[in-house]
Amino acid sequence: MPMDAIKFKELDYIRGDYIPSHEHEEGQVLFARSGTMEVTADSHFVCVPASRIVWVPPKVDHSIRFRTDTKMRTAFIKPDLLDNTYKHICVHQATGLFREILLRLVENNLHDQDYKDLLELSLIKEMCSLKDEPFSIKFPQDIRAKRVADALLVDPSNTAKINEWAELAACSSKTLSRLFIKETELTFQLWRRHLRLLLIHDLLDMGSSVTEAAHAVGFATSSALTEAHKKTFGYPPTRLFDRVDK
Repeated sequence: MPMDAIKFKELDYIRGDYIPSHEHEEGQVLFARSGTMEVTADSHFVCVPASRIVWVPPKVDHSIRFRTDTKMRTAFIKPDLLDNTYKHICVHQATGLFREILLRLVENNLHDQDYKDLLELSLIKEMCSLKDEPFSIKFPQDIRAKRVADALLVDPSNTAKINEWAELAACSSKTLSRLFIKETELTFQLWRRHLRLLLIHDLLDMGSSVTEAAHAVGFATSSALTEAHKKTFGYPPTRLFDRVDK
């Protein structure tokens, strides 16, 4: 492993902290040891609970907002260490092995260079085997649809129908519907549901019940939220924070 091929940082933030849009020459791994991060990059909105990682490719503008108190551990990886599958922002479920290797590298001042090189190589190998998770959503860039998306990000519990949102967008409901499909690859209804699912993570992290989280983001019942979560992520929201392999 070349010297300084991977650099590590250990950073803690409080709820509401914000890192403005910026980019790096290297690719960046963002890992929340605890807490929930919101990452905006390349027209994607990513809301990441603890024990997931976000990969931000080199030279991609991105900003980070901390939705809860967060212990962030990050690695900056030179682009030639990863293959072309890492050209786009993505979210992975961290395995227990990946987590322990990353924390060992970040939180310990390792003096044995051979041991450090072995851990770094193992980190890259393990990262290449991680499973994707759908913790991101594309945000529309057309100003008409973006007005609606931004309003729902602020108040996801708003149950207005698309014809009502069309007034805010200053276009017809048919145009607004077409814009969401064109720019997010989802219908407006599916886009709003996915956004709501992403926004429950920090609520659950702060101790809200599933019922409280469901009502806060606009689901009629906790069972409706649970069913949507299982359909999207493959498991109920009660298992959100126990997905790291032991």
